[in-house]
Amino acid sequence: MVPEKTKGKQIAKGAIVSYISIFLSIVISLVYTPWMVKKIGVSDYGLYSLVGVFLSYFLLDFGLSGTITRFIAKYRAEGNEEKVANMLGLTARVYFIFDVIIFTVLFILYFFLSNIFGGLTSCEIERLKLLYCISGSFSVLSFLFKPVSGAMMAYEYFVENKLLDLVVRVGTVLFVVIVLLLDGNVFHLVFITGFVGFVVAVLRFLVFIKKTKLRINWKFFEKTEIIALFSFSGWILLMQLSQMFRLNLVPTILGIFSNTTEISIFSMGRNLEGMVFTISTALNGLFLPMVSRLVQSDDRGKIMDLMIFVGRIQLFIIMLIFSGFCIFGNEFIRLWVGETFNNSYYVFILLVFVNVVSLTLHIGMDLVYAENRIKQIAVRVLLSSIIGVVLSVILAPKYGAVGCAASTGFALILNQILNIWFYNHKMGLDMKRFFKNCHLKIMPLLIVYAVGASIISHYLRIDNWIYFGISIFAYTLGYIGIVYFILLKENEKQLILEFFHKKK
Repeated sequence: MVPEKTKGKQIAKGAIVSYISIFLSIVISLVYTPWMVKKIGVSDYGLYSLVGVFLSYFLLDFGLSGTITRFIAKYRAEGNEEKVANMLGLTARVYFIFDVIIFTVLFILYFFLSNIFGGLTSCEIERLKLLYCISGSFSVLSFLFKPVSGAMMAYEYFVENKLLDLVVRVGTVLFVVIVLLLDGNVFHLVFITGFVGFVVAVLRFLVFIKKTKLRINWKFFEKTEIIALFSFSGWILLMQLSQMFRLNLVPTILGIFSNTTEISIFSMGRNLEGMVFTISTALNGLFLPMVSRLVQSDDRGKIMDLMIFVGRIQLFIIMLIFSGFCIFGNEFIRLWVGETFNNSYYVFILLVFVNVVSLTLHIGMDLVYAENRIKQIAVRVLLSSIIGVVLSVILAPKYGAVGCAASTGFALILNQILNIWFYNHKMGLDMKRFFKNCHLKIMPLLIVYAVGASIISHYLRIDNWIYFGISIFAYTLGYIGIVYFILLKENEKQLILEFFHKKK
């Protein structure tokens, strides 16, 4: 049975809004992005992408967003609102200090852009500088409001938080399309992107203050709280940097040991994997407050019930995407970007395969956050990242993008094996029970269905988007039928029926 039924409905609504937002993001990537590139030109799109990537290296939140969610959820579980007010005031001051440092660094770097990007022409450098100023200004302003999203998740305002994320995505695209249709350029695009993000960040803060009626203690400062904050966020930052190190370094390795074609093939597969990862992590953060309350009661049985329930829902979603791509992925890539990127199919498979297990263990990671066990997980992520990079260097010269994907996939599998051992032996989670009730009861039938669909698809000629769409629709319809009528438990069906009945 799902714990805390009322909160569960809020989580369900937040998850649905999150999936809608993600679906729109994918549609934007597949439809809007090529149109936008055509309107502003390949050169300006390259500058736009370059500015975004370059600024992202300096706008990491240092692991503080996840830390804030964890601490506030803990204090609320303890019923200590005063500590919540103190924590928000403290983190606001910390973010302000970081914001000043980031602004200073970006201001200094402005004068060295021509040296950093020596391959650009003088005209491109001038355009880059203006884009850098516009995007950087809004980024610095928006950075101050980053703690609010984590605080809203801790207060379980899931629907409001996810709706505001949806407003950013839809609002940005809507205004950009209007401006580009009116002969706007890349500078207008960057301004709109930054402005919409900043306005929604301010709106998020106002919504949070109005709903919580919380009086933030802006003057609070305590050394022990600062130490606790950074001792937790430091390990999250290490995990973030390790993950960036593992995947972002691959194009560089391919550039040294292979060629630009292999870089493009890997990047295409990585982008598709990123879409799946985004869909599969839509529930991230939604259950942390609930897990924090269960930690206070020290009820491992209820945590396991929640872990199995969430794991099953995640597995249904992940297997639909993964099995569908295994069957129709080659046709999709050929229709979308051409046969040059055929090997991107194998890159995708190698990167996503491990996620069939790892992304179903979401509650385990929430428990790690709630009990402050992040150090052990971060060390394993770093170790697996180093192994992945070393193997990529070895395999890249001969096997190119596919070799690097295999290396990364192996490192991810190793990391997940270590995490499962840690959950079972150090955190008191019954992983045998989890896999028995989740994967073993779901996977066999779905694999049989996927194999049967693959055999049928082999005899079909999918050579245009219409046939492709029909095939995907038929496969998805059959998949949903099997899941609902055979694999779903009665309480899971009831939750779905209750939700749609209420909406009706």
